[in-house]
Amino acid sequence: NRDYSDLQNQELVISELWSLWYGERGPMNERTLRAIEESLGDPDLWTQAEKQYLALIDEHCGAGGNEGRIDLSNWVEPANRLATLLFLMGRFGESKKWCERILSVKPWHIGALSGIVMVCMKMGDKEGVLKYSLMGLPNLSLQMRNARSTWVQENVQFAQTNLLRLEELNRKAYGEPDDCSVNYAEN
Repeated sequence: NRDYSDLQNQELVISELWSLWYGERGPMNERTLRAIEESLGDPDLWTQAEKQYLALIDEHCGAGGNEGRIDLSNWVEPANRLATLLFLMGRFGESKKWCERILSVKPWHIGALSGIVMVCMKMGDKEGVLKYSLMGLPNLSLQMRNARSTWVQENVQFAQTNLLRLEELNRKAYGEPDDCSVNYAEN
C-alpha cells in the first residue's frame, strides 16, 4: 500500500532530520545536547539544563552574553530544546520568542513549528495557532500531496537562498575557500 509506504518514509525522514539537527555542530556537541536532554526527566534539574542550553547557544551562536545578538543560523537545536524546556516550565512567552527566532532562520523546523502551536494554544492565542499551523508541513493525505510538495519546494528555496547568503558572509570574513568550484547550494 503506497500510503503506508509514504508514512514509513515520512517517519524515517523526520527521524533523520532530528539526527541531522542534533549533530549539526559535530558529535561532541550532539552528545552534550543529548546529555542535557536526559536531565529533563527531573524537574529539579531544569534550571541547570536551562543554563546549559544557554551556554551552548552562546558558544555556537555568537551571543557573547547578549541575547539580542544571537545568530541561530549556526545551530538552532539548543534553542529549540530551550524553547521546549521553557514550555515545560510554564514560561510560554519566552518559549514562543525562542520558537519565533528559530523559525526566522529555519521556517521548516518541524519541532519549532509544533512547539509554537502548543505555546499559542496554552496562551489562548487563536490567531497564532492558526498562523503557525498553516506554516507547518501539510499532512500526508492524498488531498494534501500538492500542498506538501509546494511546502517542501518553498522551504528548499529558502534554505538555498540562506546558504548562498552565508557562503557570501564566509567569503567576506575568511576569503575564498580552497576549492572555489564547489557551490553546495547549487548541488
